[in-house]
Amino acid sequence: MKLLGVQQTNWIGVSIFAVLILLFPLLVSKSYYITQATFAGIYVIVAVGLGLLMGYAGQISLGQAAFYGIGAYTTAVLTTSMGVNPWISLFFSILVPSLLALIMGYTMSRLNGYYLAMATLALGIIVYSVLVEWREVTKGATGLFGIPPIHIFGFQLTQGPSYFYFVWLFALLVIVISLNIVHSRVGRALRSIHDSEIASSSMGVNTGRYKMQIFIVSAAFAGLAGWLFAHMSYSITPSSFSMDASIIFLTMVVLGGSGTVWGAVIGVILIRLISIGVHSLGTYFSFITSDSEHVIYGLILMLVIIFMPKGLFPPFVHLFERWVKNKTLEEGSKQENLTK
Repeated sequence: MKLLGVQQTNWIGVSIFAVLILLFPLLVSKSYYITQATFAGIYVIVAVGLGLLMGYAGQISLGQAAFYGIGAYTTAVLTTSMGVNPWISLFFSILVPSLLALIMGYTMSRLNGYYLAMATLALGIIVYSVLVEWREVTKGATGLFGIPPIHIFGFQLTQGPSYFYFVWLFALLVIVISLNIVHSRVGRALRSIHDSEIASSSMGVNTGRYKMQIFIVSAAFAGLAGWLFAHMSYSITPSSFSMDASIIFLTMVVLGGSGTVWGAVIGVILIRLISIGVHSLGTYFSFITSDSEHVIYGLILMLVIIFMPKGLFPPFVHLFERWVKNKTLEEGSKQENLTK
């Protein structure tokens, strides 16, 4: 019954969140904020996958930007150099990162903690170096230009409300898929691995297989986000997929709370709000630059780990549940007094 209640709450949350997404472009007309909200949707896809890997399987990854970049460059190369339709390249943008995660998963499934973090860090560095040095394909540091837009039934999606809805349609789909994973037998197995891998193994859980599967899922989500990013920007460079991007994704998940799908969503929204705030302050104060964001992200990451290791979202949920429970008890006591 408890699990059923959690699922019902999550579906209500999805419905409310979908309505807010639907209303956002109608309430906010400024193109800058719509663009930032569109980027937030792309980052939600990456962060939710990373949240599954960290919060449920207990695996720390510093290489999500690598899968994100592979997805973006796969569609960029196919559509610009080979003339492939973007909808066909979507399949490969998901497939290529997933295959790389599958190959690496056989080794990384045996790693834990700092060892896995260092392995994924190395992956990110290798992929970034390949994107910069493989000039014949990636065009090096200058990047790829002329990435074609996406068309749906003859309608071209451009930056603005149309692409905002398009991105968030995929983001909501990823959230729903992730909630189904969390509330399934696989999700229970992942939570047991997170609590104690040794205990899970002793109970017959194939920990290596589950860790590899969720690693592949998170890579597939990142590849999807890369596809969306490439066709929104029309041009990409390796700098968008550097180590900084992986750290920002990690900060998003840690800030919101890695132990819940919604924590990753909240973390992305908060980080984007901070970015907008820094950008706004930079117009008034010359000493505030884009580098100030990285300082703020570092401070946030440090403070959250020290004072709120579960992130911001779970404590607020706990307080809300306590408030609802107290109100229910109060209503129950009033009803008892009336019947006496």
